[in-house]
Amino acid sequence: MKEYSYSIDMPHAAARIWTTMQDYEKWPEFAKPMVTGISVVEKGDEKGNGLVRQVHYKLPLGIKGKSTERVHDVTPGVGYTYTTKTGTVGIIRLEKLGPNSTKLHFNEKVKYKFPISLFEGRIQKFVEKYNRKTMENMAQWLTEHPEYPGKKS
Repeated sequence: MKEYSYSIDMPHAAARIWTTMQDYEKWPEFAKPMVTGISVVEKGDEKGNGLVRQVHYKLPLGIKGKSTERVHDVTPGVGYTYTTKTGTVGIIRLEKLGPNSTKLHFNEKVKYKFPISLFEGRIQKFVEKYNRKTMENMAQWLTEHPEYPGKKS
């Protein structure tokens, strides 16, 4: 099992980042090139505990795949943990630094199954790089879309 973590300062309110992270239809707009889509398989409770999502992705060597993730330990507006069917565990936490300043903390313990495990080193470098890039892209996307999220009717 490989573990990695990072933290990113984002010039946005934690509530705005949280809303974006929960809007799975928006992910393909900023999660390129790794994440190609996210679909909700099971809705969770009112906080999001128990939500099951399928993350569709591309990896090096032309590999396409999907990861089924169950979300749990949700603290709305702050963070959650997800666990995959293969045993990977990820934790995302938002630390409010100011009204428009948030530090995103990410930690993931990755478990690869055969045959992907044969390319673990190369794939792990890609995953680490593009997972972080996804979060940086989300911050940039929010900067470019100051109207998001709009008022709900």
